[in-house]
Amino acid sequence: MGYPTQQAGEGRFQWHPHRRILVFVALFLPLTISLGFWQLDRAAEKQVLLDESGTRQQAAPVLLEAVDFAASNQYRPVLATGSFDNAHHILLDNRVRRGQPGYEVITPFQLSATDRWILVNRGWVAATASRDELPQIADVTGQVTLQGHLYASPGKPFTLGEDQWRDTWPQIVQNLDPALVSGKLGVELTPLTLRLNEVSPAGYQVGWEVVNVQPQKHVAYAVQWFALAGALAILALFANSNLSALIGRNRRINPDD
Repeated sequence: MGYPTQQAGEGRFQWHPHRRILVFVALFLPLTISLGFWQLDRAAEKQVLLDESGTRQQAAPVLLEAVDFAASNQYRPVLATGSFDNAHHILLDNRVRRGQPGYEVITPFQLSATDRWILVNRGWVAATASRDELPQIADVTGQVTLQGHLYASPGKPFTLGEDQWRDTWPQIVQNLDPALVSGKLGVELTPLTLRLNEVSPAGYQVGWEVVNVQPQKHVAYAVQWFALAGALAILALFANSNLSALIGRNRRINPDD
């Protein structure tokens, strides 16, 4: 009695390329891997900012007029004594806190000891129900001493078109550019702004976020991208080989394993 003979190559791994699937994986596998590493880089950058902020803000504040603005001063605690220019408030638009839209209030401030000016970020105020109605900004008169830290945006944020400066104040802008404001006001402004802390007069809601996305979240995003890359690699392997048939055959031969 004859027995069926095993076909040549049966039971061995074989590669059967499918062009469309290989092209798809070749396009998207490098992309998902690069996005994963990009998220890891973002996590590292955010951690550096958090560490720098924590170290700087634990230091004792220095007088603003003694700061060397040619050096790195991000998050440096300072004291500033002078007076506000209450005629030229600026509202930073599209600032959302706890899901509520609002503005950050910026007011120019002149130091008493020098002729130097700085833009003071006084904190967040809620927007009104109508975009045509602006929040009321309280004037601060006389000489005051402010406490806070110096800050410069690490990059130009995304904006919905160019800012349109009005003939009347306050101005509503999406991106605060001290050099541009300096030209508009005709005064010399420092390149960094002063963000008030909780104990300063003239402040609104402060509680500044150093980063808008925590490093742990970027790591989680990276894990998702790498998982997707792994899924694409597995798809390519199963779709272009007989691996699925081999696994099924082994299960039939060894059902208890």
